[in-house]
Amino acid sequence: MAALCWALGASLYKKAIQDMNSLQFNLIRSIPVAIYAFLIIFLLGKWSSLLNLDFNTIAIMGISSLLVLVAGDTLYFIGLRTIGVTKAVPIAYSYSILVVILSVIILEEAITLHLILGTITIVIGVWLVANKALDQTQKSGASISGVLASLGTLLCWGFGVILFKIILKNNDPYILTAGRMLFLLPTLAILSIIPYRKKSPIKKLTKTQLSLALLSGLMALGIGDTLLYLSLGSTNINIVAPLTSITPIFSAVIAILFLGEKASKKTIIATLLVTAGTTLLFI
Repeated sequence: MAALCWALGASLYKKAIQDMNSLQFNLIRSIPVAIYAFLIIFLLGKWSSLLNLDFNTIAIMGISSLLVLVAGDTLYFIGLRTIGVTKAVPIAYSYSILVVILSVIILEEAITLHLILGTITIVIGVWLVANKALDQTQKSGASISGVLASLGTLLCWGFGVILFKIILKNNDPYILTAGRMLFLLPTLAILSIIPYRKKSPIKKLTKTQLSLALLSGLMALGIGDTLLYLSLGSTNINIVAPLTSITPIFSAVIAILFLGEKASKKTIIATLLVTAGTTLLFI
């Protein structure tokens, strides 16, 4: 369910972000998420748990939130805008390969043959997608920046998910959903008011773009991430991570059917390789 929410969110992001600065878009889509998150802990009577978090938990929550939601998601939006959903999503969502490596180092999980084979498969899949994106726009820097941004997303999300898992060992998933917003919104607000050379794109937003931005944030960052935290809090990360690899498949189908993006055979094969490789890691 989280994977489906993220895939739908990616398609909505693509439609809404075209004429917007990525940081400012990140801020706009986070506003309804904050309302949603705090409303849930209010209805569930969990305010006291949020207020009584210890210093170590707050520190890890702050670092992981800034890493995943500010740095990672902003880079993700750049990738979506420059190389499209069918290419950016497979690269970004192969972050599970990093999760596996870190789980071995930090969580002391065993290295298996499936892990090695899965790693090789994912690397090949990512290379195919990145190579296809570079081939299409070699004369401009758009493709290169899009691929690099998507790879940056991979790194940020990979480290961040491990930190989220550490937090959820002793904390409620809904507390993480709400608590991260205390770090995300102020940071994005400060970064978004930094003057840019061009006039702020927020003023150019249509009602449709604004609606898509708000809806996409609620769908992906709100509902999708809450489902992820519920999963991480109730089972092992080596069960959750392969399921998130379904996201590129959902995204490719949605992008082709509703966004009019063209997926070459190389892109389709690469997406399947990333998904199959991630699944292999945890068999």
